[in-house]
Amino acid sequence: MDFLASLPAPLTAPSRSFFAQWHRWRGDRLLPRRSAMDANGLGDLRGYCLLLDIRGRDSIPICFAGNMVVELLGTDLAGRNYLDLTEPENRSRRAALLFAEIAQPCAAVIYYWLQSARGRTLPVELVSAPLCNDDTDQPSLVLACATPLVPGKGGDVMQAASYTEGEGLRFIDIGAGIPPVGADMAMFGHSIQ
Repeated sequence: MDFLASLPAPLTAPSRSFFAQWHRWRGDRLLPRRSAMDANGLGDLRGYCLLLDIRGRDSIPICFAGNMVVELLGTDLAGRNYLDLTEPENRSRRAALLFAEIAQPCAAVIYYWLQSARGRTLPVELVSAPLCNDDTDQPSLVLACATPLVPGKGGDVMQAASYTEGEGLRFIDIGAGIPPVGADMAMFGHSIQ
């Protein structure tokens, strides 16, 4: 399978660059190890990246949040629980999406419609792909990259309520297939943990 050639056609050039770098890190493995991750190789994309550590259904700390993410959201997310970025009723669904991404390793793309306090809408394409810690072959990390789909205006901070839920999720096969996930986020015949 030619992973890069199989990427969905609508992906932006920055998202394709993100996946190309992730693909280089993995070499001939299904998943790259954390030590292979060269954040500097991401160039300008590094500022739009988040690294999530998937520890449990209620604990997904953000290990790293790039400077552009901090600028867009008006706060540094590093150290916070990724699940706290959504409403309580959405937490289990958000956790299920990430567990599906690492249970049957795959990449993903989802879209957010961020809103500023000034009423400006900023559509964002968020792509992500799993990684393994160096001491295991089981993925427990997800690196994500957010690409604004329209030019930004400096200093326009996005409201937290606008990134509580995304839409248009699509899993991307990296060589292990796509998780059999239903609309309720239950996996058919598989445990997502």
